[in-house]
This record gives sequence, structure tokens and C-alpha cells, in this order.
Amino acid sequence: MFHEPDLERATLVAAFAGWPDAGEVATSAVRYLRDKLRADLFAELRPEEFYVFTELRPQTTVGDNPWERRITWPANRFYSWKGRDEAPDLVLLLGAEPHLKWSTFVDSVLDLAQGLSVSRVISLGGTLDSVPHTREPMVSGASSDPDLRDVLKFLSVRPSGYEGPTSIHSALLDACNRRRLPDASLWGHGPHYLQSTFNPRVCYALLKRVVAILNLPLDLEDFREVAESFDLQVAEAVAKNPELQQYVKQLEQSMEKALEAADEEMPSPQAIVQDLEEYLRRKGKERKNGEEKQPEE
Repeated sequence: MFHEPDLERATLVAAFAGWPDAGEVATSAVRYLRDKLRADLFAELRPEEFYVFTELRPQTTVGDNPWERRITWPANRFYSWKGRDEAPDLVLLLGAEPHLKWSTFVDSVLDLAQGLSVSRVISLGGTLDSVPHTREPMVSGASSDPDLRDVLKFLSVRPSGYEGPTSIHSALLDACNRRRLPDASLWGHGPHYLQSTFNPRVCYALLKRVVAILNLPLDLEDFREVAESFDLQVAEAVAKNPELQQYVKQLEQSMEKALEAADEEMPSPQAIVQDLEEYLRRKGKERKNGEEKQPEE
């Protein structure tokens, strides 16, 4: 730890590059928060214990002197931000999913976090799914905390029914549960046919939820414009490919059927008042729930 920030009842927001960051939507969201809030770097985890460097190789760069080389190692860096108004203090973790010793890794993260009075954890992830780019991006989630579950429902986050190979997120949330630390995991779903590029539209969907949960003083207008520009580029590319156009139409029909078949769930007015007053100061609209189709955790 470079220095110890002065925080009270902070929220940890974490994202990890790699398999659980499809479209780079999670790490880009945390990076955006870090830059916009001007969060202060205060600590990082040493990488040797958690990574296989032949799988996630350190990067070599040339310095000012062409005879010299610099190595950048895989990093898990912690940033702090002192909240104001309704927003809580924050710890932002921008890292990479480890290859080794997951239990040791999450214990290291949570030991540091709880030593700084972190009182809840929110992790962000990205997954590829059979969803069309022409619809509002799906955001799914999981939480062991009833209050946070009501917040997620209020923000049209669908519950995750995924079972299968998991990510560091699940290990982190499992450790939070054992420590009785409120936690939530939010996942943005991107079209699998856009897997080779950063997806600002799905990232924007994640950011909107995080900003609402934390009451952050950010309007996201600049990011919305980037997302709209991306939409136009994708629409132009799809218009040139008749086979992809037909496939997108099939995805649209499948998604509409899934939404029609899904049950509507909304917390009672009493639950909204009790569980959301602390987090949100505005009203939202109810949306129907749907089932996921690809692994996300």
C-alpha cells in the first residue's frame, strides 16, 4: 500500500480483465469512473503469486533511450475517491482475473478492503450472448444481500440463472457472503457477433446502473454519445451483410418471445421505500425479466 486513504463505509467496485470482461465493458466502466472522479491510486497487489506469465505475459516497451526496455507487469490496482452529497466513499479495483490461488486472491482483496471500512462490494463483468444489438442491452446480476437485490430489480437487472464454469466474480461474492459483506455482481450482455471489439453501448448500460446505485455526480452524456456513434457504425456494417441482417432479425424475434413469456417482478411500494431510499432518489420503470442464454459467471 502506497498510502492509506481516509474512508468511511466505502463501496468497492471491481472489474477484472480477461474471460469475464467480454467487449471490455467492465474494465472500461471502472476506468471511466476512475478518470471522471479523479480517483487516487493508493495500492496494488504483487502479481507473482497469482498469474502464469506465459498465459498473461508482461509487456515490454521502449523508453526514451532506444537501448532501454521497460516491463509492465499484470496489475491489480486500487483507487480511492471521497464521496460527497449522497454518494459514498469508493474503492475502485481495476485488475485482471488471476490464474492461480483464487481464494488467496479474494482474501487479499477483501482484507485490504475491510481494513479501509468497505461495507459492500459491487463487481462488474461482461459476457457474450445471443442477443441483438438493436435492443436495449441486457444486464443480469446476482447478490446475496436482500437490499441490493431490490436495488437491482428496481434498475431492471435480471437475475442470473447461470450454472457452469465460473469466474473470479463468483469466488469474490462467495467470500463476501462468508464474511457477511453485502455484495452484488452486474453483467452486461453483448452480441456474440461483435466479440472482437469494445462495446461502448453495453458498457454504458452497466455504467447507468452503477451511477444510479451509488448516486454518483456523473451525467454520462459523453459516454452516451460514444455509444450512439458505435450503434451507427454497427448498423452500417450490418446493412452491408444480408446474412447477418437475417440473423439479427431471428435474434430479435427470439428475444421478444422470451420477454413475452417472462414473469413480471417488482418489489412492493413498501419494499421500494425501505430498501431503495438510501441508494436512489428517482423513480424507474418496470421491465420484464428474461432468461440468459450464455455463460456469464
